[in-house]
Amino acid sequence: MPIKSLPILFLFSLISLAVFSQETLVLTGKILDKKTRQPIPYAHIGIPEKGIGTTTGYDGSFEFKLPKENEKSMISVSFMGYETYSNPISSFKNGSIIFLEQATTNLTEVVVMDKNAIVNIIRKAVNNIPKNYPSSASNYLAFYRESLTDDSLRYKYLAEGVLKVFKTSYKNEKEGQVGLVQGRKINLQDPLDTIFNSGLSSGHMAAHRFDFVKNREDFIDEAYFPYYKYWIENITTYNGRTVYVIGFDKDIEPSLGGVPKRKKKKLSLVDRLTGKKEGDSSGSASARMKGRIFIEKESYAFIRAEFEITKEGLKKMMDYPLYVGDWKSNKYIVNYRKHEGKWYFSDALREGVRSNGGIYANEIKMTEIEKEKGNQIPYLERLERGNEFVQLTGKYDDDFWKNYNVTPMSEGLAEGMQQYKNMLKAQEAFSTENMNAIQQKRDSVEAAEIQKKKEEMAKNDEITDEQLADVDYIPENLRKTDRVKKKFKRFNMSLGLGTHLVLTEPTSLTINYLDGKEGQILSLSDDLKKRDFEVIGRWDFDIAFNKNLFMRFGWGFDFWNSIYKDRAIGLGFQTNMTPRRRPIYLRTVAQYSYLRYYRKLGNAENDYGKFKVEGEKFKGNEISLSYGSHSHNLNLTGEISIELNRNRELYFRGTYHYAFARKQDVWFRETKRPFRADHRLPLSDSRLEVLSNDAAFNSPIMPQQTLSFTVGLLFK
Repeated sequence: MPIKSLPILFLFSLISLAVFSQETLVLTGKILDKKTRQPIPYAHIGIPEKGIGTTTGYDGSFEFKLPKENEKSMISVSFMGYETYSNPISSFKNGSIIFLEQATTNLTEVVVMDKNAIVNIIRKAVNNIPKNYPSSASNYLAFYRESLTDDSLRYKYLAEGVLKVFKTSYKNEKEGQVGLVQGRKINLQDPLDTIFNSGLSSGHMAAHRFDFVKNREDFIDEAYFPYYKYWIENITTYNGRTVYVIGFDKDIEPSLGGVPKRKKKKLSLVDRLTGKKEGDSSGSASARMKGRIFIEKESYAFIRAEFEITKEGLKKMMDYPLYVGDWKSNKYIVNYRKHEGKWYFSDALREGVRSNGGIYANEIKMTEIEKEKGNQIPYLERLERGNEFVQLTGKYDDDFWKNYNVTPMSEGLAEGMQQYKNMLKAQEAFSTENMNAIQQKRDSVEAAEIQKKKEEMAKNDEITDEQLADVDYIPENLRKTDRVKKKFKRFNMSLGLGTHLVLTEPTSLTINYLDGKEGQILSLSDDLKKRDFEVIGRWDFDIAFNKNLFMRFGWGFDFWNSIYKDRAIGLGFQTNMTPRRRPIYLRTVAQYSYLRYYRKLGNAENDYGKFKVEGEKFKGNEISLSYGSHSHNLNLTGEISIELNRNRELYFRGTYHYAFARKQDVWFRETKRPFRADHRLPLSDSRLEVLSNDAAFNSPIMPQQTLSFTVGLLFK
């Protein structure tokens, strides 16, 4: 680069830095109760018309990041039971204390309500869901956090991430999608150990799992109304609107007998093929939750719920979306926010006590509602339901979040983080040698992870050497690689169902089996009827050498009326035709196969007694005789396979079969015996006689060239 261009480049860099620094406003402050001067935790701070916001921490403090273009907007602070605060952002000073005033409520109008009247409020709110909640899909930017303690309540790990969330409309029962923008994790028990497992999956799906309105949880499900008792617990306000606070619990004297059955959620074909389960319909427990729900009086919208699973309810080990496994308790708080006339899922907090006494907490906060029409998360960027979130995140860094809004930590977690930081400071101050050793270990771990990532990326032909050289241990970069670069699976298994076009013409046959002494052992005359195809099953096993080349072992079998046994081995080549979207693979395979195909002629009576077929002893009273051939074939296969998820594909396969060598046989099989003798005899055997219209017959029943078609699932 010429020296004279350096000042220009330097000036350009300063301008870019200045512009970048002005892109985001950061507002900080504290929210207190005006009367008590106590902090108000989990109050919502945001710009309602823009759909962006965050929440206060346990001490009422907040940090709200917003685009500078919104500096002329109004900042709003709201919390249940308080008057909403609203002021221009231009008048806001960082470090300010905002006082919220408690709203006055009037309970007299509802003290006479009986259960039916209260249930009618809930029923009306359920009926108004299509009007009050989004009728089309929507996208969000969200912040997610999860943590886990041991039985002594010492924190084991912390994992956080900024997520892209796609939610289907409230008319659609299908679960939405989640993608990771960036995330971080820290092992709070052993900071040097960067590899650890939580054993807990699906936490990052919280925006879908804890949406009690969309999922129609039991306490708002009309089928369960008779098994709950409801009462007016309070009347409060939110954003100047009156809100019913309705408590609920199990009714010890339900008005109806038996146990309700929940309506099954309909799943799409893709959902069924990818292993997702339909909603529970067994009704194994009734009234399994208790808590309270908040319903806005004017619009009859559910705006909040606080509930927990009862001890009786926790006996059910599988209750997705709320929980899976053995838990001592599970509690939830869920909120909704109004935006452009509709109520959107806003945030949720779940705390569960595991069977060993440890506490698992996960929380989700929607920090931005995107204005555009909802679009699905690109397939390669989606997180699977069964993923452990802690395995998807990267290195912990205090300055990690840049311009993203995050939620403050709970008091216990904040204390745990402070202890962790104090420990690191103490090590740095009192043990330089130890800190050097720690740094070396970290460097070696990071170097190993970088090398591993480079090796994985090197297998991807689309990544250049320059891109590979620039790889560094940056969590966002590594996670992008993790999501876009699909893990290479060396072993695949597939199961399929299909048809083989055998095109068998009708033939009258007589089969005689002689004893070699001018005596006859068996004799049978019957017709082989016309048959165009055989229904077959396929089981194949692939061993991949790299992402394109693999070896395939295959087995084919019939289901009835015939003997169809196929064994094949060969090489295949595959290519991904849509590398930047949901993978669609094109595969071609060339195989050698050994096929035995026989058509049953009928059952012959055995009046002869015991006899042998090439050493195999037969003594049954009835012997099944089948005519056919064993052949050596060349199979050429073309296959299209669509990836349903990262562990399963749906394939469509067509195969051309060419029999380059074959011999005809008769298949002998005993019937009506637990351990049946079973053997084939070639037509070349002098004791075997096959006739058609009194003339010797040795023609194959299947054409030399045939086709087969199969559809099935491939498991990776």
